[in-house]
Amino acid sequence: MRAPLQQIETSGKLPQSADVVVIGGGIVGVFAAYYLARRGMKVALVEKGRIGAEQSSRNWGWCRQQNRDARELPMATRSLDLW
Repeated sequence: MRAPLQQIETSGKLPQSADVVVIGGGIVGVFAAYYLARRGMKVALVEKGRIGAEQSSRNWGWCRQQNRDARELPMATRSLDLW
């Protein structure tokens, strides 16, 4: 059963300044913005549609675990731990 997407309300106004602007509110963009904000940076996350509901909701490439190059396994394992 899929978890329902949480609607994120925005004002539609861009901030006057930001340390980092992340373009794309998919899984990679959201996590990049999240971790940068946790480190004290002022982050603007820009998405043309709904956060987490565009290509990330249809792209299964991020969850592939089999047939990976052995050098990718530590990163894949860590990614699953965070997920």
